[in-house]
Amino acid sequence: MNTLLMVYARSQNAEATYRELMALKPLIRDKGEEALFELNRASLLYDMKKYKEAAEVIMQIKPLNPVFDAKCAVVRTKILDSWV
Repeated sequence: MNTLLMVYARSQNAEATYRELMALKPLIRDKGEEALFELNRASLLYDMKKYKEAAEVIMQIKPLNPVFDAKCAVVRTKILDSWV
């Protein structure tokens, strides 16, 4: 997924990156990968201005560890601020 996000950083095409991300879903092996997948999914939905969907995704991510949870909190705040 990191490679995919590096490509997105250069292309800024959220829709194409989202499709590629969704194609990676069957490859998820553990809770950490699933949580990162969902965080990236919420971020891309936010970039596509689909705030309601992004909020739904980000609110369902379960706590994983303090560093990851802090990243989720930052994204959650941006999404909820934009959606309201």
